[in-house]
Amino acid sequence: MLRVSVFCFFASYLLAFGLEWTRLVSRHVLWRWVALTAGVAGFLAQTIYLVSRAQQTTLPPLLSSMQDWLLVLSWLVVLVHLFITIADRELALGFIVWPLALGLVGAAQFVSSSAGVGVSAHRNWTMLHVASLVFGIVGIVIGFAASLMYLWQHRRLKHRISASSGLELPSLERLARVNRWSLLIAVPLLTFGMITGVGLSLVRHSEISRRSVWLDPVVLASGICWMIMAGLFVWLLSRKQNPGRQMAWLTAWACGFLLLTTVGAQIVSEAISAPAIHGTAPVADKLNGEAAR
Repeated sequence: MLRVSVFCFFASYLLAFGLEWTRLVSRHVLWRWVALTAGVAGFLAQTIYLVSRAQQTTLPPLLSSMQDWLLVLSWLVVLVHLFITIADRELALGFIVWPLALGLVGAAQFVSSSAGVGVSAHRNWTMLHVASLVFGIVGIVIGFAASLMYLWQHRRLKHRISASSGLELPSLERLARVNRWSLLIAVPLLTFGMITGVGLSLVRHSEISRRSVWLDPVVLASGICWMIMAGLFVWLLSRKQNPGRQMAWLTAWACGFLLLTTVGAQIVSEAISAPAIHGTAPVADKLNGEAAR
């Protein structure tokens, strides 16, 4: 199990994404089975990797590090994709899902690989916090993918592009329904995750560090993204019938911005060694610990 590396499942996902392009030149069922096999092989390798990491750190992957948290997020995205693909292999979802999964796996290599502060002391609440966030962001990823597929399908129908090329997509009505429900489920989960996260940050940090919590790039980015998503959530609830194309554009921009800023803020925080509440211990807490010794 320890021989499995990130490269194993990253390469499998990249191969599966490459094989998706064979749909443009051939509708032969063999290529779809090969692409599905590559995806399943990568998913199994990633599962083994996460289990191995849990054994090494004696913590669930959601708690062991920000790096593993992103890998779990990509694992869930691939799981949903494989489930839908096995149920209907005609759907061309890989063109959108595989780049998202590859992006998450790649971003995980640029964030902290160490456990956050206070994980053991507040393990149950921390688990609830990160689980709410990861499932909420999975909903965001699903909504983002559905909105892109809606715009793609809308353009094909508008220009009367035939689906004979092998790029079959769900109907606009089905995509709009998935888009709406993914956001209605994701936003409450993200809200709960943010509330518990702020509470944990205030409890586990020293008085000096508490002042810097609100300057954490991850907290700032997450707060901005949450306000945007909350506004979209209210807009969805206030309208009985949502214009599909307008809703798809709003969702694509909002969800894309959330994914980019949330992951990007963590990478920037790691790059500039800013004191963050996620990942390694804040500088102030480390200094306090050294002074106490």
